[in-house]
Amino acid sequence: MIPVMHDMKAGFFLMVVLAMLLFICAIAALGTVLQPIRWSDRKRIASH
Repeated sequence: MIPVMHDMKAGFFLMVVLAMLLFICAIAALGTVLQPIRWSDRKRIASH
C-alpha cells in the first residue's frame, strides 16, 4: 500500500508542476501577443 501511495503522490506532484509550467507559458504568450498592441496604443496616444 505504501508504494502505491508514493506513486500517487509523485503523480500528483508532477501534474501540479506541469500545470504551473503551462500557466506560466500561457501568461508569457499572452504578454508577447499583447505587447505590440500596448506599444501601438502608446504611440497612437502620444501622437495625438
